[in-house]
Amino acid sequence: MQPKIDLRCISCSEHVDYHQCFGYKWLDQTALEHQNHVIDIYSATNIGIVRDHNEDDLLTLHSGYQPPGTDAVLVVADGMGGHLAGEVASQMTVEGIREHLREKGSDSATIDGSEYGIFLHTIIKEVNESVCVAGRDPDKLGMGTTCTLAAIREDTLFMVHVGDSRAYMIRNSEIHQITTDHSWVQERVDEGEMTPEEARLHPNRNMITRAIGLQRNVEIDVLRLEILQGDLLLLCSDGLNSMITDEEILAVILGAQPDSICNDLIDAANKAGGHDNITVITAQF
Repeated sequence: MQPKIDLRCISCSEHVDYHQCFGYKWLDQTALEHQNHVIDIYSATNIGIVRDHNEDDLLTLHSGYQPPGTDAVLVVADGMGGHLAGEVASQMTVEGIREHLREKGSDSATIDGSEYGIFLHTIIKEVNESVCVAGRDPDKLGMGTTCTLAAIREDTLFMVHVGDSRAYMIRNSEIHQITTDHSWVQERVDEGEMTPEEARLHPNRNMITRAIGLQRNVEIDVLRLEILQGDLLLLCSDGLNSMITDEEILAVILGAQPDSICNDLIDAANKAGGHDNITVITAQF
């Protein structure tokens, strides 16, 4: 479904059509005040049915732990690489973001408008450099991770994104994918060579074209989106959307209570096969 929301590139303002559970669901839940409204934030991760360890990682900073001038920061990272290197890459990325935000927190409070997206872009570039350097270790060659970060500042959502984890916005009972998959199959879809459903089921669906840690000059998407009362933001690793369709994701969300959405989505993905680790974060406005 094409976005029907005001999504803009941060650089040009043009419209643009450490919780490892090793098999156990982890649920974070909080409610925080946001412009006299409550934001409910929940998160969970699960190993899935097929994998023997969890290479996903997530971060939720809120309720006093977020950077000054920001209501919440949410991150999903999906690692890849042999010998547990994917797990290392995703953990390094999440912890690197946490540390950079802690060190630069006083700076972030004074940054206005689109400059905040550029600030986040710089952090991801620095984290990418660290993961690239660590990847020179012979045991970690080829390690990398996706990274989808959402920062909430009053009525504005900033996104920085690399890889094929996703951000969705559920608005007026419709689901909108607001990030673009950096993957081989998405390129085929863009060129008209396959449909989105064919891409979701294709054997090469896990072949990503951008990742943190694989190259020093990684291209990073930065977006800005207005938040409306009643919106629900969903971040997820591809262990969710590779198992169930966007329509099925929406049906679960609309049929669940806010505090059960994450676990209900994980259950649905596992019932569909659970071929990968599954990580989900929601923020209800």
